[in-house]
Amino acid sequence: MTLTSTRSPADEILHVLLGTEAGRQDPYLLYKALRDIAPLFRSELDGHWYASRYDDCKAILVEPRAGRGPGMVSRYGQNPALAQRFMRRMKMTMLMQDPPEHTRLRGVVSRAFTPRRVAGLEERIVALVEPMLDTMAEAGEVDFMAVLAFRLPVAVIGELVGVPVEEREQFRDLVRRVNRASEVGATIADLEDAERAAEYQDAYFADLVARKRREPDDGLLSALIEIRDSGGPLSEQEMVATGRLLFGAGFVTTTNLIGNGMVTFFRHPGEMARFWADPRGLAATAVDEILRYESVVQTNGRWVYEPIELGPVGSTEKIDAGQVVIPLIGGANRDPERFPQPERFDVARRGEMPLTFGWGVHHCLGAPLARMEAQIVFTKLAERFARIEPAGPIPRFTTTFLRGVPSLPVRCTPR
Repeated sequence: MTLTSTRSPADEILHVLLGTEAGRQDPYLLYKALRDIAPLFRSELDGHWYASRYDDCKAILVEPRAGRGPGMVSRYGQNPALAQRFMRRMKMTMLMQDPPEHTRLRGVVSRAFTPRRVAGLEERIVALVEPMLDTMAEAGEVDFMAVLAFRLPVAVIGELVGVPVEEREQFRDLVRRVNRASEVGATIADLEDAERAAEYQDAYFADLVARKRREPDDGLLSALIEIRDSGGPLSEQEMVATGRLLFGAGFVTTTNLIGNGMVTFFRHPGEMARFWADPRGLAATAVDEILRYESVVQTNGRWVYEPIELGPVGSTEKIDAGQVVIPLIGGANRDPERFPQPERFDVARRGEMPLTFGWGVHHCLGAPLARMEAQIVFTKLAERFARIEPAGPIPRFTTTFLRGVPSLPVRCTPR
């Protein structure tokens, strides 16, 4: 895609934001530019509405007349036909369902994924992270993403769901291949590869369900099987799809949260030193600030079922049924109307919650667990190591919608 003089100024910005390497590496000045000239506008590039103010993004996320819609919400640069073909599997999960089906599926999962079960994981997370810190200390120089940022979340969600230890590592590449299909510029080859990876995951979790039926444990998958087999409102196919979703979503977002946090600390050494001096006192606010400042989830999407009005009083826009609104979450999280000095990374910031985990009925069920894991990780890193620094150039971000780095070589100096 090339820039043309026929695009509106807002669409020129949107093209750079979602369709170029420059936008992938530093989207935040582009979000600001959109907020300044067109904070809520309908793009001629794909016909969708784009929102970059915090209030507008939150409003559409909680709007009962908008939802996931009839299939995949494609975005600029994605092939709608390919997206629809690929996303048919996701329609079996609560992620792509609206009430009442979403309510039914989320209710079933909530019966197994209870706050008490999550709160009880704190000691286990600490026990899991300690040997990973030992590895970092002994090696001195490691790939932070491989040794800790991926390994801890996949271990936590693996134990929670019931995926055997020796079978977890393969999912790092499998999930990456699946996620590639939702990125800007995904090719037919990318889609076909994503489908192969998804088919493998479907077959794996179907087999895992069969194994758990024979030998149940205290994991979430066994809990879902018990609900299903006792006549609960869950089909066999939905159960397999839900197990796959819980496991994949349970480590991908947290992996990138931890990785993005370390990248952000490296780029703000003053705030890193401030956190290192008081990790237990600043853990909660620092993790929320990482979620705001370098949002793992950069965009979301809603299909409008009935006409709605969006925007501030006095300058609302009418959005008709059948249209799509894309909340630019990365832009909303840096809205100066809600976050004073939004370009400043402040580990003690308090105030509005970022929209990274969504809002309303589709708010991420695993958000408390992700926050807990990240708080423990950064607290333990600060207590264990006098200094952590990049072992070379900081890697470039490789994705647009689910923001993260593939690797992060670091050098560690124990206390």
